[in-house]
Amino acid sequence: MSPPAPTSSKLPQDHESLDGQVASFIFRSEEGGFCVFSFLVEDLGAVTVAGKLGSLHEGEFLRLHGKWAQHPRFGRQFQAQWSEHTSPTTLRGLEKYLGSGAFPGVGPDMAKRLVAHFGEHTLQALEGSSDTLQAVPGIGPKRAAALAAGFREGRDRHRVLAELRGFGLSANHTGNLYERWGAQAVERVKQDPYSLVGDLRGIGFQTADRIAEAVGIPRDSAVRARGVLVHLLREAAREGHVCLPETLVLERLDALGLSTPSIIDGIKQAVEAGRVVLVGMAETNQAFYLQELHVAEAGLVKEIQRLQKAPAESLATPQQVMAAMQQTAYPPDASQRQALEMALCAPFSVITGGPGTGKTTTMRLLLEILERVGTFAVRLASPTGRAAKRLQEATGREASTIHRLLGFDPTSGGFRHDSDEPLHLNYLVVDEVSMLDLPLAYALLQAVPDGARVLFVGDADQLPSVGPGAVLRDCVELDPIPTVRLDRIHRQGEDSGIVEAAHAILNGEMPTSTHSQAGTGDFYVSYRDDAEDAADLVELIIAERMPEKYGIDPLVDLLVLSPMYRGTLGVDALNQRLSTRLNPDGESREWSKGFRIGDRVMVVRNDYEREVFNGDTGEVIGFDGNEMLVQIENYVHSYNQKDLDDLIPAYCVTVHRSQGSEAKAVLIVLGNTHYPMLRRNLLYTAVTRGKELVVLVTSRSALRRAVSNNQESTRYGGFCLRFQATS
Repeated sequence: MSPPAPTSSKLPQDHESLDGQVASFIFRSEEGGFCVFSFLVEDLGAVTVAGKLGSLHEGEFLRLHGKWAQHPRFGRQFQAQWSEHTSPTTLRGLEKYLGSGAFPGVGPDMAKRLVAHFGEHTLQALEGSSDTLQAVPGIGPKRAAALAAGFREGRDRHRVLAELRGFGLSANHTGNLYERWGAQAVERVKQDPYSLVGDLRGIGFQTADRIAEAVGIPRDSAVRARGVLVHLLREAAREGHVCLPETLVLERLDALGLSTPSIIDGIKQAVEAGRVVLVGMAETNQAFYLQELHVAEAGLVKEIQRLQKAPAESLATPQQVMAAMQQTAYPPDASQRQALEMALCAPFSVITGGPGTGKTTTMRLLLEILERVGTFAVRLASPTGRAAKRLQEATGREASTIHRLLGFDPTSGGFRHDSDEPLHLNYLVVDEVSMLDLPLAYALLQAVPDGARVLFVGDADQLPSVGPGAVLRDCVELDPIPTVRLDRIHRQGEDSGIVEAAHAILNGEMPTSTHSQAGTGDFYVSYRDDAEDAADLVELIIAERMPEKYGIDPLVDLLVLSPMYRGTLGVDALNQRLSTRLNPDGESREWSKGFRIGDRVMVVRNDYEREVFNGDTGEVIGFDGNEMLVQIENYVHSYNQKDLDDLIPAYCVTVHRSQGSEAKAVLIVLGNTHYPMLRRNLLYTAVTRGKELVVLVTSRSALRRAVSNNQESTRYGGFCLRFQATS
């Protein structure tokens, strides 16, 4: 069966096809599906073919589609874009074809026996019943059935892969689709190519739209409307939204040229298929949710209210509390004592506050009291590995990531601990909750047993989570959830410049450089209006001033932050500049996507097999064959070419990527071209990443814009409305 080839009007003028047989391989990449091989063509003899054609075998007969090209090193070769399976025309070719390894259970010897018995009718015999194959001496019923099944599997696999490649999908994508859907893959893609988006890594909406056009799905159709609707909601989730208002969705669908009947039918199909939920948010407003986010939002409300049903009584006597407070090195102030009392009494509560206000001190005191009582199983957790490590260091007690606490299973994508198998604990403290997104918060509270206490701790003024939702901010806003905001600054004296700057920003004031009597400080502002001048200064500070004056190792102790990727002061340009300056002689490989030995990198996907998580940083330390070696913390991990998408250069990262991080020194770059991202909570989050030194390189107008812009980026969601409606 031939793949869906482009119509003659859409074929390139230089398109050609070649019929022949795979003779031998010159090069092949198992990961990417790219191969170079010798191809026997009647009248032409052996020609060289190159292309991403997936899994091929010597002896296979193919029809290749592509064009001729002149390679600068290897000369004339045929660049194949996709292939079709064809049948051999000679008995010798038939033997080689069947014995190529493409068909499970059929090796060279068996191929020779089959062809010797059935001759030119061998393929028909294999496609027929297994009874026919038993006519060959030595083939019994079981072997005959296995041979017939193996032939059908190999034939179907090649047909499906060829057709999928005809849609323009890569070898990796076609292989993944076949493994998932088998012989039904082509039909499923034809029926709804938009289902690939989100289900298949690396497939975006534009690719799905192109496939839809290739298989004849009209641009104004219910299928496309359904695909666009799901795509809009997925994109919204990536931007932090839990849902989108109905009016906004309808406007966007209409703007794409979809007619009202198509929109209505598309929405109906998405809802009936269980992919989308339409929920009434108020008397006149409705919102669209992805099914999984609707479940998570409603579920989180239910879980918090379940926990709140436990008796609100203190876990410690006044004498136990007083004894702990008298022995602490930092006696709590009134707001800390209020937070402590709340955390001991309320089944579910929240402590929030900025840097230096005593969140960690209050947590330590709470843990000491619970230890004095001695009857509680207490667990500490944070959303990321970096935050968990900081929590452990700050409290002197074991802390873990939420995923590790819940027992994440990378095979199933679920957690071992849930409502059916709850965690063994009486008290759970979760730190850095500003980074906690809605689905993870729901999964966590599901696993908390009845009667257990939960305390959320975090800074509600920081940027919200990268994932959908604003869990901490929503909890702080809800009156039924006990919350204490710590606002008294405890860090005073000559080392308080960073804290003072952070609180000045929160108050809408321009932060200023600090200087001690020794002529040093921990917070500096350097103004540069010209972007090139600012970039030069950034390089000078990082490569010379910080190491010389403060002993800062820029590859270990420093976090460089910018709000955006583009522009002279963007992440991409600064990564290139700093990589060249700090690692001028780093060795790379052609396949390493620009990564070099000595480069600083950041992980951008939770990887539970390697036990590295989004935001972890490391260093490229070498290459081993087709593997790049990266040291993260005290472990060395291997990354092949396919896995390199999980890493980004980390000489400079966005402020959003830095959430949960903390570094000895932080350098922040704000430019006029960053105008769309200049907001108070973004600058505040960036400044509070620094422990000992923060340097801000900016223009006065950019800084003034960031400090004065207190408008939060809107995150659509119905958590607060749901909670109030059910309280």
